[in-house]
Amino acid sequence: PAGPPSQLWLAENAALMRALLAQPAPRFRLIYLDPPFNAGRRRTARLGGPDGAREVPAYKDEASFGAHLAALAERLALARDLLEPDGTLYVHLDWRSVHEAKVILDYLFGRARFLNEIVWCYYGPSPIRSAFKRKHDTILAYTRSRRYVFNADAVRVPYDPVTVRTFASSPKAGFGKVPDLARGKVPEDWWYFPVVARLHGERVGYETQKPEALLERIVRASSHQGDMVGDFCCGSGTTAVVAARLGRGFVAADSSPLAVAKTRLRLERLAARPAVEVSCWPAAPCGMIATGMGDETLGLTDAPA
Repeated sequence: PAGPPSQLWLAENAALMRALLAQPAPRFRLIYLDPPFNAGRRRTARLGGPDGAREVPAYKDEASFGAHLAALAERLALARDLLEPDGTLYVHLDWRSVHEAKVILDYLFGRARFLNEIVWCYYGPSPIRSAFKRKHDTILAYTRSRRYVFNADAVRVPYDPVTVRTFASSPKAGFGKVPDLARGKVPEDWWYFPVVARLHGERVGYETQKPEALLERIVRASSHQGDMVGDFCCGSGTTAVVAARLGRGFVAADSSPLAVAKTRLRLERLAARPAVEVSCWPAAPCGMIATGMGDETLGLTDAPA
């Protein structure tokens, strides 16, 4: 199903978010933010085909911790104000700053508006030998008000086969409560989805790319068809791709020309190609954007008045 008209921006996200706030619309049922993790290094992307691929800079993740938190707090406040009254914000971080981010979010939303701390678990190589391997990210979810969207039936998953066999042999196994095994269950707050690895079919060569299954669960849970979804650190464009595929409109933005190019290319490859306006804020830096298929003009429009 086709969603409402969507926008893809090459922009500094705080400036764009302030510009959107000055307009009556859009407002968002769901905002997903996957900001830099303050990893202290530069992130990369891969350009070119298998025979001529090369790594190029995508964005810098080298700010001091204080500057990182200040920038994060500003964008979290802007995201809150861009939500619909029944909207939900998901903030994706890791061990470096998620604890400080929760304190900021408790202050901005109020502790009563905390919905979930979701742990995304994954496997992969690690050089760590003096501690347990750090193989999870944390996604904090906060609602704008007591009334919010949560589509439990849209995200149900099958029960574990052991659970099914247990209830089949003993109806009293659940302390007197027999679940609807055929209906499935609402997932717990820890999720396992494989990372987008070298041989993964979704891989577009962007270092911090997130799997579509992860975003699909979030989008299905906290929005309806026809709703607007926001992602102001869109990276490789997974949120935009999933939103378009599920019939949601979106506003996606990134300050990296490579990220915008990767996102646009993925959107153009969808079977049901969405109507997307590609723009730049401000207009001055717009130009030729490098993609894996060569240099391509994005056809960027002027920034909003």
